[in-house]
Amino acid sequence: MKTETINFRDFVNDDWKPKVQSNFEVMSKIFVSAGGTAAILLPKTVLASGVSGAFGNVHEAIMSGFDAGVVLVIIFAGAAWGLGHRSKAIEILIGVCCGYILARHAVDIRDFLKGI
Repeated sequence: MKTETINFRDFVNDDWKPKVQSNFEVMSKIFVSAGGTAAILLPKTVLASGVSGAFGNVHEAIMSGFDAGVVLVIIFAGAAWGLGHRSKAIEILIGVCCGYILARHAVDIRDFLKGI
């Protein structure tokens, strides 16, 4: 958000009006920011929906994006550890590892619970 100075008299006389962005500007910013994510996930999503819509393919498509997120969080934890925040880094690593194991084995856990 940019800081804008206005004339005090215009403000008091209510002559000042804020600049309103057009819908085109707002939508273009949204599409630009979401474009990178769409470019990464689109090939997997298209392949997942092309093979009879099987849950396994959709799960793999989602997990490929999740894998990248996990790697980024592990890098962040390593940087935190390197900067002296050892306890916070260990907390982040334990959380991301447990979450990753649960997400990766969600289908196996479901099948195990169905068999009980």
